[in-house]
Amino acid sequence: MIDCKTEFRKCLYTGPDGYTMPYRLYIPQNYDCGEQYPLVLYLHGAGNRGTDNEKHLYPISLWFRNENNPIYDAVVIAPQCPDEKRWVDAEWYPGIYTVENAPETAEMKAVLAILERVMEFCNIDEDRVYVTGESMGGYAAWDLLTRHGARFAAGVPICGGVDATKAALLKRIPIWLFHGSKDTTVLPEGSRLIFANIRKAGGEEIRYTEYTGVGHNAWDYANVDAELHEWLFRQSRRERRLVAEKKARQKKTAVIAGSGAGALFLSIAAILFAKKKRKKNCEYR
Repeated sequence: MIDCKTEFRKCLYTGPDGYTMPYRLYIPQNYDCGEQYPLVLYLHGAGNRGTDNEKHLYPISLWFRNENNPIYDAVVIAPQCPDEKRWVDAEWYPGIYTVENAPETAEMKAVLAILERVMEFCNIDEDRVYVTGESMGGYAAWDLLTRHGARFAAGVPICGGVDATKAALLKRIPIWLFHGSKDTTVLPEGSRLIFANIRKAGGEEIRYTEYTGVGHNAWDYANVDAELHEWLFRQSRRERRLVAEKKARQKKTAVIAGSGAGALFLSIAAILFAKKKRKKNCEYR
């Protein structure tokens, strides 16, 4: 177990327009430039907003209570949303909103800029970038998966709201969502609906855990679930690509007869999806 307040570096993002956002950054103690590391983007809830760059660490610190948790060998980003602002400009209570009626906020744009900056300087496995968050941060996790799903290998939204009409955009992304059945701050109806919609759309990578009798603090249960952590770090965009390639090959083979055409298709696929390992700077600035 580590003390996140001392092990997470204090950082400050300043955008081209002067907009600033504090964030914490965890880099594994055994960080090696010759290796590539998974990355977890964590987004906190409304009660942890501010500029102290500290109080938003509690929920993610629950992940570090188990010394065998794979998160110890991952890079972690924890931005802090300013007071009176929201990651997603939507009402919390219903648990459902419409992406078209909630333009991407300056706060979320800053989060994406922070993510890009860390990925520029740290040696990140770009196929293993994950997003998680609770409550207001659960809204943010859903929003990022909906608007920028191609960036993420998997997502863990906890007691957040979602645009339940976007199942088609989310059906291929591994997602494990959590909610309390007695949550009266963000109603669980949104989580139930998006789960059902993704299943209906053919999504096979969606999981939903609803804690019976639990209120809005579902993160106290989800964030100490060892099965969740093991599941999350198994997810990879590369695996999604391989599945897609296999399906494409099967479809192609059904249309085009002959091994020559199949070999040509495999060669093209290998070129298109080959992933080059990039070595980044050791020192994050």
